[in-house]
Amino acid sequence: MKISDKIDFNNDWKVITIFIGGNDLCRVCTNLEYEPENYISKVKDAIDYIHANVPRVFINLLEPVNVTMLYNFKFTGLMCGIAHIVACNCAANPWTKAAAQRMVERVEGYVHEVNALVDSGRYEKDDFTVVVQPFFRYTLPPHTNNEVDMSYFAPDCFHFSLKGQTDAALALWNNMVEPVGKKRLNWYEGEKLECPTKSRPYLYTKKNSVASFYENDDFSAKNLAENRLLAKSAGSNDQKKAVTSSGGGVLLMVALASVAVLALVILGSVLYKRHQNKVNCSSRQRLLLNPDRSGDVRYNGNFQH
Repeated sequence: MKISDKIDFNNDWKVITIFIGGNDLCRVCTNLEYEPENYISKVKDAIDYIHANVPRVFINLLEPVNVTMLYNFKFTGLMCGIAHIVACNCAANPWTKAAAQRMVERVEGYVHEVNALVDSGRYEKDDFTVVVQPFFRYTLPPHTNNEVDMSYFAPDCFHFSLKGQTDAALALWNNMVEPVGKKRLNWYEGEKLECPTKSRPYLYTKKNSVASFYENDDFSAKNLAENRLLAKSAGSNDQKKAVTSSGGGVLLMVALASVAVLALVILGSVLYKRHQNKVNCSSRQRLLLNPDRSGDVRYNGNFQH
C-alpha cells in the first residue's frame, strides 16, 4: 500500500478483515499454546502492530468459526473422515464426552476473548477502529436430515468452496452495515445483500452505533428477535450434541483405524511373499552355480556328478 500510486497511505481509509482461530481450535486439545488466553494474546499483538504502522483503518475481527460442527453433522465419505483426522481431529473426533464438552467451552472461550478485547475500548480511536463481526456464532452448514450440503465445502471437507466463500463474504458485508449490538449472529442460504441507507450511509462502529441502538427500525428489531431465538436454541442443544455425538466420532476413528490396520496387514503379507520368493530364487541359483553339498549337481564350466 505504501508504494502504490493509487492509494494515499496516510489519508485513505483501509478495511482489513481478520479471520483466524479455526486452526488453533483444531489443535487446542493437544497443545496448551492454543488455549483461549494465548490465542487472544496473539490477536492483540497483530492488531497492535497494524495500529502502530497503518493509519486510518477499519478492522473487521470475525469471531472464530464453530469447529464443533465437524462432529455434530454428517460429512459424507471416507475422505472427509480422513481429512478431519488430519486437519481437525480435536473437534471432529473427541474421544470422550468430557473432551467434547471441553471443546465446546474452548470455542466459547475464543468468542468471549475476541469480544472482551474489543469491548475494552483499546482500539476506539478517531482514525482506527476494530469491530467484531459475529455472523459465524450460530451459523450451521446447510444440511438435510443432519447431512451436510457438501457444495459449501472444498474437497478437504474443512475449508469453504467458492460457493461457501461467496455466502460468507455476503454475510460479512451485511454485518458491516448493521449497528453494533444489533448484528445478526448467523448466515443462511439465500441471504440477501443489505445496503447502507440514505440516513446511515456508513459502516458501523461502536461509536456511531450508539444512537442507532435505540432506533426501533424493523430490520434491527428482526435481527434482535432472531438472535434471542438462536441463543436459546444453542444453549439447549450444545451440551446434548457434545455428549451424544462423541460416540460417533469414536466409532469413525475405530473404523478408520481398522481399515488402516487391514491395509497394513495385506501390504505386509504381499511384501513378505515377495521376499520369500526372492530368497527361494537366490537359493536355487546358489545350488546351481556353487553348491557344496554332496550329491548336488555342480557347475564349474561343465555339468558333472
